[in-house]
Amino acid sequence: MSSSLAADPAFPLRKPGLATPGSWLTLAALWALCAAVMLFQFRAEIAQMMFMDTDDAMRLQQVRDWIGGQGWFDVSQHRINPPIGGPMHWSRLVDLPIATIILLARPLIGQHAAEILACATVPLLTLAALVAALFRAARLMTTERLALLSVALLLVTPTILIQFTPTRIDHHGWQILMATIALGGALDPRRVRGGALAGLALAIWLQISTEGLPYAALFGGLFVLRHAIDMTESPRLTSFAAMLGMAALGLLVATHGGGALAQTQCDALSAVYAWPLALFALIIVAGSRLSQGRTFLRRLLIPVIGGMAALAASLWIGADCLTAGPFHELTPLAYQQWYMRVMEGRPVWEQTLPLAGVSLLPALVGLTATIAAAWNARDGQSRTNWLVIAILLFGATGVAALVLRAMSVAHVFALPGIAWLLATLFQRIQKLDAAAARVLLSVLLALLTPVGTASAWASLAETADPTLPIKKENCRTPSALAPLDALPPSLLFAPLDIGPDILVHTHHSVIGTGHHRNVIGINAVTHAFLASPDAARADVMAAKAGHGADYLVMCARMNEMLLYAQSAPNGLAAQLSRGRIPGWLQPLPTKGPLRIYKVRRD
Repeated sequence: MSSSLAADPAFPLRKPGLATPGSWLTLAALWALCAAVMLFQFRAEIAQMMFMDTDDAMRLQQVRDWIGGQGWFDVSQHRINPPIGGPMHWSRLVDLPIATIILLARPLIGQHAAEILACATVPLLTLAALVAALFRAARLMTTERLALLSVALLLVTPTILIQFTPTRIDHHGWQILMATIALGGALDPRRVRGGALAGLALAIWLQISTEGLPYAALFGGLFVLRHAIDMTESPRLTSFAAMLGMAALGLLVATHGGGALAQTQCDALSAVYAWPLALFALIIVAGSRLSQGRTFLRRLLIPVIGGMAALAASLWIGADCLTAGPFHELTPLAYQQWYMRVMEGRPVWEQTLPLAGVSLLPALVGLTATIAAAWNARDGQSRTNWLVIAILLFGATGVAALVLRAMSVAHVFALPGIAWLLATLFQRIQKLDAAAARVLLSVLLALLTPVGTASAWASLAETADPTLPIKKENCRTPSALAPLDALPPSLLFAPLDIGPDILVHTHHSVIGTGHHRNVIGINAVTHAFLASPDAARADVMAAKAGHGADYLVMCARMNEMLLYAQSAPNGLAAQLSRGRIPGWLQPLPTKGPLRIYKVRRD
């Protein structure tokens, strides 16, 4: 990228600052168009309340239980593995907008329609907040038109939009939103406000999911570096640390009660993370005057001490969380047969080649473009802002390489750089004399957009499968689960992946779902479907404190059952898939892919 590009701005420039009313109207129109398209595209899923992911179904059930009388601090699912119940680690913060819309709409349109309305609109409203957050972040560092272009790219990027489609009510969209708000805080010229905004966003993210921990470290490390390089950046670090520490403790108490301050849980914001953050904040704030030295090392001293103290506190409070990870309580069987097969949580090198490229290439294109924008910046502040995004994007890309579902954050961070690159190249292309070249090269610019890059790579990397693909079945739909309505309220021994949908669409209880705190249920279901039919009977009959499950249900060609059959060709799942029914199961006549067996107790 030639440095001469700096002399050819893509658009007539206005200095970064407040946007005009026209820009906000444009943003509203872009969002409304995107929302209308998605509402039309997902109209069948909305009408039938079909969920993209099992976590979306479980989220609705959690909201139902709460507004139905379950306590604010109690997020467990009592229809999982009764009478013990299924413990959960989720936050009530994500439940709030869903419950609010249901409660407001229920008197007017009834419970069912209110739930449909909430499931359809909450993801789109979250997307609207993301649009505003990205526009603000981009506007703080570049022109109004480039900020609008960044938003336009956002609204056509499937790897981001997939977390905001109607009925996608789980917490992943919230995580992307908090990351973007924190990005705006990192770029905010008002340092105290920017640091506090980033700290609050990351504290909310940590309350929602500990997947925010690496990003908290990323933003914290960036602010420490800026403080060490430039003493005027010290207020951003101080306000960030103070807000992150205070908000982490405050949200922990507000969502889980005062007793949570003494509880150690590796998979959620708890004492093992909240107190170290508070200690780091205390050291940074208390040592803010001492860190105002004239040298780089002097300014670095207090943050390093704070970081080491926070790490020591984490090791003292919960060393297992840092050494063994958040899933160390899973049994070896559940870890291998369930957790290791949740591919969205696995690194890119374990994914298919097309999926790995879709995850990384847009982020790498954005990183290259962001570095080029920094190189071509016409003033020191602009260059610093682009470098800030480059550092954050580099770190987010690293996280995405380790955890596939983190790619959406990296793709959002890549958008301002990609917008700059597209606008700059388009400006250069329009100066060419040959009309054919202008048209062709302008069209080829689409390959640099996230959707263009991902689509081109997926087409090139796709390989033909020499084996005949197995036709999969979807047993999570209301129509597939409808045969269960004929049964009295019962305890079902069902695959993990349809458990949440059974809770939402029927009146039954289940043994387990794919939520890692329910170790007993996950292990029982996994072990039974892999074991021989005689050995599996013990797992089925051990449910509900030895009373046993009333029915066993399965879906022969759903992915979970196919994996069980592949791992254990003579196991219960494989035998049932081949129509070999043990004597302790009595098949019931059903229509559709779901198979129902009454558990015989004689």
